[in-house]
Amino acid sequence: MEDNKICCTSDFNNNHFSMNWNAYNQAQNNEKLLFLDILEDLCSYIPEEKEKRRGRPNANLSEMLFACVVKEYEGLSSRRVISDLEISRRRGYLSKVPHFNTILNYFNNPKLTPILKDLIQMSALPLRDFEVTFAVDASGLSNAFYSRWFDKKFKKSDKYHDWLKVHIICGVNSNIVTHIVVTDGKVNDSPQFPELVNETIKHFNVKEVCADKAYSSRDNLQLVWDAGAIPYIPFRKNTRQTKKGHEAWTKMFYWFHFHQEEFYKRYHKRSNVETTFSMLKKKFGSKLMIKKEVGRTNEALTKILCHNISVLIKEAYKLGI
Repeated sequence: MEDNKICCTSDFNNNHFSMNWNAYNQAQNNEKLLFLDILEDLCSYIPEEKEKRRGRPNANLSEMLFACVVKEYEGLSSRRVISDLEISRRRGYLSKVPHFNTILNYFNNPKLTPILKDLIQMSALPLRDFEVTFAVDASGLSNAFYSRWFDKKFKKSDKYHDWLKVHIICGVNSNIVTHIVVTDGKVNDSPQFPELVNETIKHFNVKEVCADKAYSSRDNLQLVWDAGAIPYIPFRKNTRQTKKGHEAWTKMFYWFHFHQEEFYKRYHKRSNVETTFSMLKKKFGSKLMIKKEVGRTNEALTKILCHNISVLIKEAYKLGI
């Protein structure tokens, strides 16, 4: 076992975990104004669309995305959010307030999906010098008023409508989401792991990746190992140590069985991804209100973007960045 590789991973300053009430109070007091500032800045990177048809021109894509995210942040219907968008117009964030039906229509625009993913990644970049340990997990968002992810996962209830599964990777210190994959609710977790990790290592100096047994596979462990990081993923019962060409599998197998206390100490940082989902659902809800599949996917992505901007504001005051 390359103990030096495993033990060299640096942890965040322990002071990060103590509550800084002054920073917290300032972040809460100023969040909405800073949220609009950051969102406008992110939307400014969206390229302007060229008109390809006659008749009424399309609405400005960056402004429509701004309106969609504000709607999700406020947790209001498209009609009730119009007043907030009018305030945003008066403050110079928008050139005009869109019709409430236009906002709903743009949620169903497939062009928004890759843009929202890019903005989620971009919103995480200010914390790339502060995050080295990441956690991976998935959770469900339901589009039925009487459906809950808890019922589907644990109670095996048949009384539910369609739901989407949100696969994320987040920094364990700040809970910032660095990448997201949205799939049908019945898709397995493990195949999404490579994309989540690969997209994160493009921008972050990843030292550790924590995930539960659902992600335990030779390819997943080797992917993290080849990136210069340590995969803290527990092994299933009756797992064999044969590596089948995967160096990481054998090394982590011995580390798991002969250094379990240290292994689980680092592995349990994974619980922070559950905290991320809890933060997301408590603040921005666990229901998806758009009927079409594309719209539900974009709505899920806007929730994550809202979460990231809120986290960024909190960390800005806490870290002084």
